[in-house]
Amino acid sequence: MVIITQDEYDKLKKELDVLKKVERPGVAKDLKEAISQGDLSENAAYAEAKERQIEMDGRMKEIEQKLAMAEIADEKGGGGAIQIGTSFRVRDEATKEERSFFIVGPGVSAPSEGKISFDSPLGKAFLNKKQGEEVDVTTPGGKRKYTVVEIL
Repeated sequence: MVIITQDEYDKLKKELDVLKKVERPGVAKDLKEAISQGDLSENAAYAEAKERQIEMDGRMKEIEQKLAMAEIADEKGGGGAIQIGTSFRVRDEATKEERSFFIVGPGVSAPSEGKISFDSPLGKAFLNKKQGEEVDVTTPGGKRKYTVVEIL
């Protein structure tokens, strides 16, 4: 089982759809053209198209497996608490700076964009916290104390 947000699920479905309906037929066409040129042993266009086909098939299989194992996270939250799929704002008590986060699955985390995985140290620390609660987190830079300012 892989826990993902509805948004993550929809993006994977869209990517798979594009791969199947647009990209894969294009590669098949390229392969057909390359084959029509004759000797495949020294045909760079054929080798390139075949490599793209292999990569694309691998990506499609990866997406299909992830979707088959996916469980959509309940984005409503548990009684106003931070859950997977929840956006929230916190205040760093040392610097008084505020920052927004969004709890996502591990496959799409992007900490620089505020998307933190539910299984990361920050994500684990914030799960199930409510507005106004203080959270102690050990980061690579040391211990930090945050206050949950708002759950969006």
